[in-house]
Amino acid sequence: MHKQHGSSVEKIGSGLVSSVETFKGCRLEFVKRLSGFNGLSINKNGEVRKIEIKTMERSDYWIAINGFIAIDKLFFERDYWLYFVLFPENIVVMAKALPFLKKQLKMSKELDFLTDLENWIRSTRKLSKKSGLKFLPRINIKFNVPIRKLVEILTLEDYDNEWEKSVKEIWQNKSTWERIYYVEEKF
Repeated sequence: MHKQHGSSVEKIGSGLVSSVETFKGCRLEFVKRLSGFNGLSINKNGEVRKIEIKTMERSDYWIAINGFIAIDKLFFERDYWLYFVLFPENIVVMAKALPFLKKQLKMSKELDFLTDLENWIRSTRKLSKKSGLKFLPRINIKFNVPIRKLVEILTLEDYDNEWEKSVKEIWQNKSTWERIYYVEEKF
């Protein structure tokens, strides 16, 4: 199998996300690089998803998040979504970011992770401002369940219902888009 260049794979992923969102009747707007996410998906009811697209050709068991803005949005914005594009399968997994990460990382309730992370972001920004040093944070997140395995589990219909809090839709394009998994969102 021919290996694609990383930027080509990212473009394919963005194209597939744009295609599936249009198919669903949503409007997708790509945003500036420093926004901390890739785009906004706006449905017919005006509901907005801030989406970060992660395209995975081979390694589907980890992601990297770069920069303060992206890390901040990933952990502290309620409407922040991770869209995992599996290539060459043409599958798009749509997950609510924080519930997905909590499930994947099995964050314990005793761990004051979010408060500690927020304090770290504040103190690092303060140090950067006062010292003139530029910090370029990056977090690598290793999944307990790789994304391809997760798709397999969720499409078998005999799965841990806890996934329903985070993974809301899975779509696949063979010749046209087909929704292969769906959980209605409760507001």
